[in-house]
Amino acid sequence: MKPLILFLIGLFLNVGILTAFETESAPTAMTSKAKSGGTIKGLVLDKSTGKALSGVNITIKGTRKGTTTNQKGEFTLAKIQTGAYTLIFDYIGYSRKIYDNISVTANKTVDIKLVEMDEQPITVKEIVVTPGSYSLMGREPSVRQTLTSEDIKMMGWAEDISRAVQRVPGIAGNDFSAKFNVRGGEEDELLVLLDGMQIYKPFHQKDFGGGLFSTVDIETIESLDLLTGGFTAEYGDRMSGVLSLRTKTPKGKRQTSLGFSLMNLRAFSMGNFQGDKGSWLFSARRGYLDIINSLTKNEFKLRPKYYDITAKIAHKFNQNHTLSAHVFLASDDYKLDEEVIETGKTIPNIDFVDTSYQNNYGWLTLSSLFLPELHARTLLYSGGVRQKRFWDQFDDDPEGNFNSATINDNRDFTLFGLKQDWAYEASKNVFIKLGIDLKKLNVDYTYSNEIMNEFIAADGTLTDQTESFEASKSQSGSQLGFYVSSRFKLLAPFTLETGLRYDYASYTDDRLWSPRLNMAYAFGDATFLRAGWGLFYQTQGIDELRIEFGETAYQPAELSKHYVLGFEHLFNNGLHFRAEGYVKRISDLQDTYITFRNIDEFFPEARDDQIKLTIDKANTSGIEFYLKYDTGNKFSWWVSYALSQAANDVQNIQYKGRLVKQTGTLPRPWDQRHTINFDLNYRLNRSWHFNLAWQYRSGWPYTPFEVKRIAREDGTFAYYHDYGLFNGSRYPAYHRLDMRINKHFHTSKGEITIFLHIINAYNHENINNFDFSVLEENADNFRFEIDKETWFSILPFIGVSWKL
Repeated sequence: MKPLILFLIGLFLNVGILTAFETESAPTAMTSKAKSGGTIKGLVLDKSTGKALSGVNITIKGTRKGTTTNQKGEFTLAKIQTGAYTLIFDYIGYSRKIYDNISVTANKTVDIKLVEMDEQPITVKEIVVTPGSYSLMGREPSVRQTLTSEDIKMMGWAEDISRAVQRVPGIAGNDFSAKFNVRGGEEDELLVLLDGMQIYKPFHQKDFGGGLFSTVDIETIESLDLLTGGFTAEYGDRMSGVLSLRTKTPKGKRQTSLGFSLMNLRAFSMGNFQGDKGSWLFSARRGYLDIINSLTKNEFKLRPKYYDITAKIAHKFNQNHTLSAHVFLASDDYKLDEEVIETGKTIPNIDFVDTSYQNNYGWLTLSSLFLPELHARTLLYSGGVRQKRFWDQFDDDPEGNFNSATINDNRDFTLFGLKQDWAYEASKNVFIKLGIDLKKLNVDYTYSNEIMNEFIAADGTLTDQTESFEASKSQSGSQLGFYVSSRFKLLAPFTLETGLRYDYASYTDDRLWSPRLNMAYAFGDATFLRAGWGLFYQTQGIDELRIEFGETAYQPAELSKHYVLGFEHLFNNGLHFRAEGYVKRISDLQDTYITFRNIDEFFPEARDDQIKLTIDKANTSGIEFYLKYDTGNKFSWWVSYALSQAANDVQNIQYKGRLVKQTGTLPRPWDQRHTINFDLNYRLNRSWHFNLAWQYRSGWPYTPFEVKRIAREDGTFAYYHDYGLFNGSRYPAYHRLDMRINKHFHTSKGEITIFLHIINAYNHENINNFDFSVLEENADNFRFEIDKETWFSILPFIGVSWKL
């Protein structure tokens, strides 16, 4: 592996040297003096008062190069190549200013003299009142972007939007899954919206830790908002957070790109028709690991396959009404056919897996502007989420105990609905939103299993644990969500939003009222205090009945109460600081089923180490700090730190095996007290970009064990885990460094980008599980060793994209 890493790094360095050599020796190359470039300088003032404006963001259009004004309102942009440029001036509370056709000559300074900006107070509807709000990839007038589109493209997991957002404070995730926990909540407590449409289970290869990566192609996304707590009444039926994604709106000439990476092959295109009246967008991705495995004659006949398609077409009837049609499709298949004959056995162990998942959505969106102050958005939608899981296993492991299972699990979930949101700006100080979402739902379950495990009971005896049952169920129902919120600017610096939400589900008979309260206080143009409080209910999904564990009835909604306080300050030198504290009180929790081992277990219901936890309530709390520096120059960086805790109040533990049980306040499985993220970007020039991303977190809790054995009647031995105190230990701290190099080739046929991404560059051993191997045995004794199962070791991969 190390020679491969050195080779790849060397390849990139050689490409850089050759590129530099070609540039210097070409007939059109600049002289050494020309390379120093020219300079642009100026002074930015408030047009009405003549006051110098410090901290104004100034960027060169079409580039990442930029700067900010100093305390005197002065700015300087140096080392600019000869040419004509457009400068863009942005400042919170002022309208954007654009200066075109600024001609720059090498070794000369262009003084554009005075730039006067017009004050444009932020309207009440634009004020961000949610403390846990992070805007990514787009532009918000009242808050700086946490991560820009350029930041994300330079990050290690730039191809997966779900992994990219895990750099935000308050997020806990792992290497194997794109799913994540928001501020101590469960992974399924995140509402995911794509252009206003709720997307259920938006992950590919769900058998691996719930999903290896997102079904949404990041190339289609123009901007997103991640809300990590205290969000407004507009969003319901989720307890922890909201991820709202908005697809790109084509402007100007058609854009097309093709990409190839470790994860997939990708094609993307968007453009306009009928002038600016119509637009379209299309993206398709296809994984190819199944093709590689077939070509290399994989001995286990492993065939993971997936694809996703995102398409949108929009037509503007006039300036006030636009209709768009959307399609989002995602498909996953996983097949495994393995036979292994263990030492001393004649009958092979069998592991046959055949799983399939389908996510299909289609919707129409009508955006209407009835008055300058009155806007409405209407969605008519339908969708289907289908899963098929089949497993046939026979495992007579001489170092363990006997297991066999046959499981057949099919679910077919369909939905149809109408959603409408209204926004009314009643005055410059009052903004009102209300909306309704009505869904008709149906799901069909068909499930059967036959399970037999050789099992060591709590009293140390060897028994056969058997289970066999069949179940089927069809359930129809409806859901209604309605909200109204009012935002008031009570005083010039103080904005208050009150909201009330009602949610109803016929199949659970949940009738839920959720009050929400948010506020924002501005200490000037660059300092904000925000707070949020509310009740956040989550109804059990009609397709989430845990029929595999024998459940036949739906459970009442769970509840989380949020208390959030946030502070934000924008410094004049390009620094952006945020600090937030939160407390969540979670109640009415359903029973939880977990296993001790194998985070990527496909069929947890067949495990012999399955545990059922009865949890009365849960509490999570934390303090988060975020600091970013970016002025558009070569270096930018951001760092975040979170001190947090997430704990369950466990009332009962049901486990028939060997375990030292403890109840009361216990850490949640993803509890991490300390979390640090640090990212550093370096833009050598428009062709070379470098990124370092380091992360650290405290170790998660686990249950320790001793290795023991028990004799069978035939004289052989069954080896097993004799578990100690439940969640009584913690894994060592996790940390890793990722590196990424982007090389851009600018040609007459478009831009070609090649990237090298190295995960866990210093190859740190991050442990996710302990198991054991028997080294030798006899009738009187045995010798074993503890095996460490780890997250990603050092892993390099290369990707290529072409953009026209």
